[in-house]
Amino acid sequence: MSKIYLKAMEDVVQRNTDNTNRITEQAQGFVVSENAGDSLLHTSFDLTTAQSIVKHLHASFLKLAQSCVRDLDTEDKLCFLRVKTRKQEFLVSPEDAFTVTVVL
Repeated sequence: MSKIYLKAMEDVVQRNTDNTNRITEQAQGFVVSENAGDSLLHTSFDLTTAQSIVKHLHASFLKLAQSCVRDLDTEDKLCFLRVKTRKQEFLVSPEDAFTVTVVL
């Protein structure tokens, strides 16, 4: 992982320390992907699972949600997306350079 992404991730984690600690205690795993190319930067899952999360949540669903928010208000932006299914819950946090997804 490049130093730019590592520094940006550290800043996000430090700004949200309480939430980060609470979420990581309950998490099954996480995926961090680069926004520019939807490539994996870091994950706690196996490669196939992580790529599936990036492909389906980041590349498709997240971009659709971001587009909907922009359509409603051009000055607003999506900060957090929570998707809950019967089996899992996905917490998606898009940043400028990368997106973090935590699976609960």
